[in-house]
Parts: sequence; C-alpha cells; structure tokens
Amino acid sequence: VLGQDDTPLLYSLVFGEGVVNDATSVVLFNAIQSFDLTNINAVIAWEFVRNFLYLFLTSTMLGVLTGLVSAYIIKKLYFGRHSTDREVALMILMAYLSYMLAELFYLSGILTVFFCGIVMSHYTWHNVTEGSRVTTKHAFATLSFVAEIFIFLYVGMDALDIEKWRFVSD
Repeated sequence: VLGQDDTPLLYSLVFGEGVVNDATSVVLFNAIQSFDLTNINAVIAWEFVRNFLYLFLTSTMLGVLTGLVSAYIIKKLYFGRHSTDREVALMILMAYLSYMLAELFYLSGILTVFFCGIVMSHYTWHNVTEGSRVTTKHAFATLSFVAEIFIFLYVGMDALDIEKWRFVSD
C-alpha cells in the first residue's frame, strides 16, 4: 500500500522492526535449544537469559566489527585505479565472512549479517567509487531477488511433501 518512495521513514521502521524480530526469534530459538524444558526453575531461567544475551550481543558485535573491518580495508588498501570488480567482490565477501564467522562460533548468522550490513551501508558505502555503488546496489538487489525466489520455491515444494502431512490424518 505504502511504498518506500512515498513514506521512507515508515517503510524503514516497519522493515527494520520485522528484521529485528526475525533475528531475535532465531536467537531465542538457538538459546533455548540446549535447555531441558521439562523442569524449569529460576537457575535455568537465568541461564537462558544469559545465553540469549550472550548470543545477541556477541552476534551484534561480530557484525559491527566485520563491517568496520570492511570499511577500513576499502578505505586504506590501494586497489590501483579503484577497480569496481574488486570493491564489489570485497563488499560481498566481507558480508559473507561475517555470516561464516558467526556460524563458526555458533552465533546468529542472521543478526551478524544484519548489523554488518548496517555498518557497511554507513561506512563502507562512502569509501567506494560511484560505479561500485551502482554495481553493488544491483548485485545485492539481484541476490536478494534470487534468494527470495529460492525460499518461495523451497517452502512451496516442501509443503507438498506427503510425509509431512501424515499427522493430519491421524
């Protein structure tokens, strides 16, 4: 109904809230997975809160750190004549590196990439050439579109799996 061009602040608030909710729910799920929920007491509840805060804060810090490293590398390293290919590849690879590091340390990859993207959009974005900005914008839009199609197809095909629906007839 309301587009990004019509109401950019509202769009940003709703989109940001949705992304943070998704990331927080994944962190909550990961934090609660390791607990025995049959007998909950105060000690287990505090351990859960501690585990959640650890995952949330560590994932956030890793994303911010990776984004800052990306900005530093783009700004300080000399690429010759500012090669668009190298700048775009470095931005994509640094975002992927943040995800891989999060998975390596059993953190939230979604939250890490989210905060890495925020930092990169503020710091790294201003250190690349105009050609790299245009190319990066189109590359990430294309990757986003392809990922969305893949998820839509995967969920649709998975919904047709008869084995997953056997519990309905029981």
